[in-house]
Amino acid sequence: MELIFINKIKRTDIFIFFGFILLSVSYLLCRNFFIRTGSKIIWNVDKCIYSNIGIYLYEGDYVITPAEKTSTDYEFEQLCELDNYLSEKGIDLLYVNKPAKYLDDSVFDRFDTHSYCNRNADKLLKRLDEQGINYLDLREEITKDGLDVYDLFYRTDHHWTVPAALWGTEKIAAKLNDTFGYNIDLSIYDDEKYTFDTRKEAWYGEQGKKFEGAAINKDDYTLITPDFETSFSAEGEKGDFKSVFIKDPTQSFHYNYDAKSCINHKVKEGNILFIGDSYDLVTEPFLSLGVHKIDFVILRDYDEPDIYKLFLEKGDYDTVIVCYAPFMIGAHDNESSTNYNMFHFK
Repeated sequence: MELIFINKIKRTDIFIFFGFILLSVSYLLCRNFFIRTGSKIIWNVDKCIYSNIGIYLYEGDYVITPAEKTSTDYEFEQLCELDNYLSEKGIDLLYVNKPAKYLDDSVFDRFDTHSYCNRNADKLLKRLDEQGINYLDLREEITKDGLDVYDLFYRTDHHWTVPAALWGTEKIAAKLNDTFGYNIDLSIYDDEKYTFDTRKEAWYGEQGKKFEGAAINKDDYTLITPDFETSFSAEGEKGDFKSVFIKDPTQSFHYNYDAKSCINHKVKEGNILFIGDSYDLVTEPFLSLGVHKIDFVILRDYDEPDIYKLFLEKGDYDTVIVCYAPFMIGAHDNESSTNYNMFHFK
């Protein structure tokens, strides 16, 4: 009887052991499925728990935000005034429309809400085209290159990734060559000329932090630095690309890159005033590799911005680039918006 009892215990232990192994393997294999399914259940219970702060989970783990409808009148008028002024000075104007995290506003239909992010951009670009103002629509470049916009952005943050910024910068440089007669060596943007340091599940972006890690994993992060020789002067600093534009090579987050007004000692031509947003903390350093000088400004940093007095009357520019994500369009409709002054050029 004692032997039978011991055998039963052993058999029970074996069943428990293998059951635990089976459950563990199942969890590891299905972890992403559980996360996505759980997230969808959460959103279906209450169409969007975070809808009151304007964030939604698309396909379970990709955070997106809508944009309100706008007339684009203010943005168009400001760009026309700027273009007229620059034309009199013999300076070119380029408007760059960067992508948002989605190219089709109808993705919000599933949430019973609407976004006009891309439709606002379409309306503004159509008006610029009719006015004869040069622009580059990076959404079109995404389509031409057969890219998936969702691969260009962090899941948990509204900024594009560093590889996406390098890709977008080459498109801007090509536009400067084709339209304004620049001679930027586009081969400097070839991937093989850079070190790509990818860290897996390295950080939560600004949007992902609001979920406190409950529904989505951290984002991967790729730090990109040139392998070729570089030399810059920027806001009192002198050094190579990494020492001037990267705060800490060991850190993994979007704001680790730092756009600065700078002089590239390796290039003799090209003097640009770059008016951008936080996407361009990454974009502007890469663009600086192809031109001699860039002055960089984010207008929301000023209470009463006036780029005419601050820059244009003092600088000797070839080109002014206004480089914005489409959700900047319409921000001037709301005085409480942090982006209220982004099109307030004067």
